[in-house]
Amino acid sequence: MDALTAIPGREWDIAPSREKRNEGGREWTPRRSTDTGREWLRAATQLAERAPTLSPRVPTTTAPSSSKRWRHLGAGLALAALGALAFAIDGTDQASVDEAFQVEPFVAAADLPLGATYHLVDQIGARQMWNAGFTGAGVNVAVIDTGIANVDSLDGNGKVVAMVDLTAEANDPSTRFADTNGHGTHMSGIIAGNESGIPASDAVDTPQEFKGVAPDAGLVSVKVSGRDGTTDPNVVISGVDWVVEHADELNIRVLNLSYNSGSTSGYQGDALAAALERAWDAGIVVVTPAGNDGPDAAGLDSPAIDPHFIAVAGARALDGGFEIAEWSSSGDGVRNPDVTAPGAHILSLRAPGSDADINHSEGFVDDETFLGSGTSQGAAVVSGAAALIIDANPDWTPDQVKSALNASAVPLDGVSATLQGNGLIRVDRAAASSEIFAPNDWPAASSVAIAGPAPANGFVSIFNGQWTGGQWTGGQWTGGQWTGGQWTGGQWTGGQWTGGQWTGGQWTG
Repeated sequence: MDALTAIPGREWDIAPSREKRNEGGREWTPRRSTDTGREWLRAATQLAERAPTLSPRVPTTTAPSSSKRWRHLGAGLALAALGALAFAIDGTDQASVDEAFQVEPFVAAADLPLGATYHLVDQIGARQMWNAGFTGAGVNVAVIDTGIANVDSLDGNGKVVAMVDLTAEANDPSTRFADTNGHGTHMSGIIAGNESGIPASDAVDTPQEFKGVAPDAGLVSVKVSGRDGTTDPNVVISGVDWVVEHADELNIRVLNLSYNSGSTSGYQGDALAAALERAWDAGIVVVTPAGNDGPDAAGLDSPAIDPHFIAVAGARALDGGFEIAEWSSSGDGVRNPDVTAPGAHILSLRAPGSDADINHSEGFVDDETFLGSGTSQGAAVVSGAAALIIDANPDWTPDQVKSALNASAVPLDGVSATLQGNGLIRVDRAAASSEIFAPNDWPAASSVAIAGPAPANGFVSIFNGQWTGGQWTGGQWTGGQWTGGQWTGGQWTGGQWTGGQWTGGQWTG
């Protein structure tokens, strides 16, 4: 793609294959050949509760191919904050790392840790959805994050349907679109990772097959952060607006934003909340983490503080049930998390060479997987669950999806609603729920500037959708001004626009 077409909001071109994704341009849509998958294994860990009745869909079958290597390990928790990301790396001891290099052709389900995605899908009722034929097929999830690495389980035909890079790293072909941090790849694996050698309905018999919650959902990568994981609200808002702009053509029905700003200011004056509400009103389910500040938090951070969205607390799976993780943020009794999802010791996909991979080797599991904990992971679980619900109920609105998740959640005994919201999600029950009419009558946010000091962790307030000071830091606009859909004057440093005007989808001058 011509680098000069790399303006957010411009029309899409059919671009080269993934192998050429680092060539010119900031937007990319793939054209792929069909890939063969790999074979894994999983055994059922069925929950005691009876699953609701879902109208089954006949799944498409794919022949299995060669088996995947699996390295087994034990894990301990080591929190390591990554900038503004609601994310932490889990640790392993050196013996476990050494053991990880031993190739094991098969692993029994009982030997998989509870944070393996095999067990995770049983913990939330996703396997019942798969067995009924609902795997997220046809539903695309926008992951506004650090990018998505070109790794197994995320490189199947049609898996990543589009990419856009709004960071300064887009100016370097070696980092354009790439996940240099590792967070976005981890989230994407939880949401929709798929070693596609066998259909999801048969995955119960293949425990080492990596499959995320909605294994046949597509992903749209909106890169707003580079290696250090921090970003600016200008860039995030631009990413959200880009998603809304392309939602219809890309069939984006879910938006995962596993970030928090560090601000507990009211959401009604928060420009990021206003942008995300535009996505919600456009029919896109918005999922955010509750935060990792623990039970003593003063309340949820932005954007989770906005009650229009689905804010997710993090739980730890135990042999006999679940507990709220000690790092999961508490609400204030007015705005609490909506639901809880597994978020501790989650084995998801590794981004080789990323910051997490290099600087947090304690999370290394094997060539493919990495351990992480946080409400980010819980949000990714719920984003995958939302894709399954929409697959089963394509006409549902975001309000209906949220109502069904809230109504069908299973409360954890002895845990305050300020920590768990309505309880642990059960996606199979949510998809079959009739309680989908809870009104969303919260006041809307506006994009006026936030009063008081700017939020922490690299976020700053903006003013009415206008990039002030003549600079849009995410896309490297210098000089001139972007106002009301029009760029006047100035220069685009990545593509060298000089002079002229961008108006209504056309560059003149």
